[in-house]
Order: sequence, then structure tokens, then C-alpha cells
Amino acid sequence: MIKPLVVIKLGGAALTDKKKIYTPRMTVIRSTARQLAGIRSRFSIVIVHGAGSYGHIPASQFKLSKGFRNAQQLRGLSETKSRLLEWELILSDIFREVNIPVIPVTASDYVITRRGRIETCNLSPIKEWMRLGCIPSTGGDIVPDVSTGFSILSGDQLAVHLAICLRASKLIFGTDVDGVFESNPLQNKAARLLPVVQVRNAKWISADLATDITDVTGGMRGKIAEASRAASAGISVCFVNLVRGNRLRDLALGRRSVICSELVADQS
Repeated sequence: MIKPLVVIKLGGAALTDKKKIYTPRMTVIRSTARQLAGIRSRFSIVIVHGAGSYGHIPASQFKLSKGFRNAQQLRGLSETKSRLLEWELILSDIFREVNIPVIPVTASDYVITRRGRIETCNLSPIKEWMRLGCIPSTGGDIVPDVSTGFSILSGDQLAVHLAICLRASKLIFGTDVDGVFESNPLQNKAARLLPVVQVRNAKWISADLATDITDVTGGMRGKIAEASRAASAGISVCFVNLVRGNRLRDLALGRRSVICSELVADQS
């Protein structure tokens, strides 16, 4: 029987300490791995992970966010790419501890962008690994760009692209907060969680969400902007806290009363 596909974006802010370079949150990663193991029998899964402190901090340090400018960037580019591979291996090792057969698939090997937006994406490797019953794991990366030499591809843009092209039934964003708030909950303790957000309202909501200065891909604001495309395509899109309990697992399994936010297409 063909299982429905769920694309799960694991936020780098939840899996790493983005204030400390190259610092994974091992407890959160192991909890996430157990939750993924708990839904594997029900779904085909594609994992997309953020780069967290393995990507955002060095990309900012080496001034990589605007693409290729001069040869002095190349050493920083090489170091950042190596650290991203290290991050992928950390995740893969922990996922295998709970018998999740992950196959790391580096985005720069199958994606080319133009001015930071995906232009070509060869999904054949991902589809073939899924056909065998494996779980592809890919993530935010520095990829070739036909206009700027290279660009930073966010895991959010990639997750939405994969969800749409692979016709996923669900797209779940695991973050370090409970969902989408009317303002930044890390700065405003009185910020109200929005259980349901329509795409037409997403723009003004995201405008009130301050962006983390270490996040070179837009933070929650960027997630909402990207996720709106998937919701408009009819995909179930939710934002859930990856740090609290088993919310990711419970949401994927359709259990009620899970604290989260759902992004829905505009009603006609």
C-alpha cells in the first residue's frame, strides 16, 4: 500500500543553539528522532532540516549571503560547506539510533538557483530512495546559482518546493515556538498564538515578526512567506513546537488538541 507523504521541516533554531557556533541540541535531536520513528509506519517521510548554527553564523561571518564577490570568499565557502556536511552526519547518526534509514542528500548536488530562487531541481535521487523505503534527509545549503555564482538556499524554500513537486499530503514546520504568533513571542510575552492563519493574512502577520539577526534566510517571516505557496497549492501546512513533548508526532498522526498553527488557503 502506498503511504501518504509528509515533508517535515526541522528548524535549525530548535535543533541547534543559533547563538553558539556549531552547537547541536542533542536532547532535542534525539526527541525528534523518536517522534519520527513513531510516524514512520503511517507515512512516507522526507526530512528537510535547517542549518542552524552550522550555517547561519559562518555564512554571516564570511559574508556569503549576497553570493560570489571575490576569491577571498572561497575559503569561507569551503569551510561552511564542510560544516554543513558535519551537521548532516550528526543528524543521520542519531536518526539511525532509532532505526530510521535516512539517506543524506545534499541540496547542492540536485538544486540550482537563480538569484536565490530554485530554478532546476532533479528529484530523481529523492524519488528513488523513497521507492526503496528510505527516508531522504536534505536541508538548507549553499548551492550553485546561475546569476550570483552561489546562493544560500533556505530549508524553508526547499521544503515547500519538495512538498509541492512530490505532492505531499502534509508539510509540517517544527520550530522553537508553539506556532505563528501575532508578534514575536520571544520579545513580547503577551503575543497571541494564532491557531489558524489564512494566506491572505500571512503578509501582515509576518511583517510584525522580527527576524533574528543571525538568520540569513528570514526566520519565521521567511517560513510564512514560503509556506503560503504550499497552502495555496492545497497542502496541509502546520507549525508546531519541536522542543515541547511529542507534538510533532501527535500532529502528524492527527491527534486532537495539539498546540500548533495551521496555514490555510484563502476561502472563496
